[in-house]
Amino acid sequence: MFTFSAVIYDGNKQNLVTFDAKTESDFVAFLEARFGCYVCLWSNKELSETTLKMIAISNEQRKTPN
Repeated sequence: MFTFSAVIYDGNKQNLVTFDAKTESDFVAFLEARFGCYVCLWSNKELSETTLKMIAISNEQRKTPN
């Protein structure tokens, strides 16, 4: 899971948008549903907080002796 962020211009104003999605296509579908016609001025893709927590837990479990 990723957290996508973008600055979107909708013809009236700029909007900072964040959305958790599995793929970039899911994020684009979200933007199209929310804004219809828009211009993406900037975007970013990062691992989501949930994914980062799962990775940390998994790493800790590997370190713990059985």
